[in-house]
Amino acid sequence: MQQFKAPCGPRSSLLALCAICLSIGPAIADAIAPVPYDLVAQTAAGVIDFENFPVLPEPGQAVPNAIHASGAVLGAMLTGQSLEENHTFTVLGGAPSSPPRVAQPPERPPMAIAFHAGFGSNAAFPLGPDGFAQRSGRGEGSVAISFDAPIQSFALRLHLDYADPLGSRPTPGPVWLHFYGVDAALVHLETLSPAHGVQSFGFLSTLPVTAITLTHQDPGGIAIDDIRYSLDSLTN
Repeated sequence: MQQFKAPCGPRSSLLALCAICLSIGPAIADAIAPVPYDLVAQTAAGVIDFENFPVLPEPGQAVPNAIHASGAVLGAMLTGQSLEENHTFTVLGGAPSSPPRVAQPPERPPMAIAFHAGFGSNAAFPLGPDGFAQRSGRGEGSVAISFDAPIQSFALRLHLDYADPLGSRPTPGPVWLHFYGVDAALVHLETLSPAHGVQSFGFLSTLPVTAITLTHQDPGGIAIDDIRYSLDSLTN
């Protein structure tokens, strides 16, 4: 996937994004507000798209370590948190320590990377309690991202689906995004209720964000791709 090159610097791009978001609705009361994915993708220089991994059909390959990208680290949890189980799903226990950073990988690999037909490219499948070897473990885990410097825009694409041979698949489960500030305090909790298939989400923050976690209870499991984030902060 080719990274978009903004015609102006990151700071100017973020200022433009702020102006656009304020123009599309009432004054933003919350610290973090939803915005169209494409607005973030066109202005955020940071990207994690998993295209550096081999293109392998599902189940792909288990990734035993955290994934490092420009200005960010992707894993399963933050320092100070623990991986707990809720049926077949991963639950993050405890509060992250300050400053919030992706923790060393747990005993099991945090995620798998495989070619995903829905995205048409590589995607990540967070691994749940059942692990990589079982279909029930792929896509049922948690995701954590920490940033080297505070960000103020973030976006990602999710795929939620379920095998449906009898035409009676369940409704996708909820997805929770926790946004943490510089001191590891919770800035915002966003509850998503995605539909089946690929969904795109974007967010703009008026406060600096240094880490984000994702947990969910979707029975079919999730895949993530095309994560976008700003690489400098308006506060710099």
